[in-house]
Amino acid sequence: MIVDILAGAVPDAEAFALSEAVTQGRLRGYAEHFGGELAPARTHAEVSERWAEARESARERAPSEDEFLTMLDEGGIDLAGVYTESFGSRLGVPTAGNEVVWDFVAKHPDRVVGFAGIDPWELDAARQVDEAVAHGLSGVVLSPFKQQLLPEDPRMARVYGRCEALGVPVLLHTGINWSLDAAYDVGHPRHIDAVARAFPDLTIVALHAAWPWVEDMMMVAWRHEHVYVDLSAHRPRTFARPNSGWEPLLRFGNRQLADRVLFASTWTLLGIPPAQLVGEVRDLPLDEAVAEKWLGGNAARLLGRA
Repeated sequence: MIVDILAGAVPDAEAFALSEAVTQGRLRGYAEHFGGELAPARTHAEVSERWAEARESARERAPSEDEFLTMLDEGGIDLAGVYTESFGSRLGVPTAGNEVVWDFVAKHPDRVVGFAGIDPWELDAARQVDEAVAHGLSGVVLSPFKQQLLPEDPRMARVYGRCEALGVPVLLHTGINWSLDAAYDVGHPRHIDAVARAFPDLTIVALHAAWPWVEDMMMVAWRHEHVYVDLSAHRPRTFARPNSGWEPLLRFGNRQLADRVLFASTWTLLGIPPAQLVGEVRDLPLDEAVAEKWLGGNAARLLGRA
């Protein structure tokens, strides 16, 4: 069984466009870092213009539901995670609502699981977690650098507490971020350690495996049995390159932490078919049984689908 724990945004034109636009337009630094010749935006108007352009461009690239499901079939992916995020109170732009996610999950319950976007700044954030789970969503996505909060902030704690009580995971951004308006180390694993110590029964998926602090992340996962790492936003083929910083993932993920690594394609970000990324995982120097755990066994167990 192959499980893509975080495939991307719901294949809905508006939801897809809003998800892509915030990365490529609203987060000052991302378009500049990945866009080649762009100079850093210096005014709010310039950022807003880039966001609008990115939104329109993304709308044209949004896959249909059939195209999305075909991509899963071509990759041999049995189950894929779709999600939205919520950070409008900080970044001042709309995001797709959780109802878009639960509607899509309800249409394809055997192929997709959904994760809710929760804004910890909102006073009813805890109630929103309850609502999302009641509508069939399987967890929550939080992005501290977009939400301008440290992971251990008390506002975040309200969300963690509900997820812990309901027995659903929190998918939490870790690792470097390229936003010029956020601290670069807000995703350091020490913050995950603090959350895991405060909420010992909370399942945490550390998105992006906290690169470039991968060794620290693996140690935090080793300390806390409910902490997982995923491979999203990175090409698996880079993991085996010398001096890539991924050596600890292969070393510990092939042995002590073989049960704690999750495959995620995030094809919306990488622009690479999931099938190709599955192939790159299989090409890694992993024991065959470990590769199967990474590609689906671990996620199926986490999601109660094993």
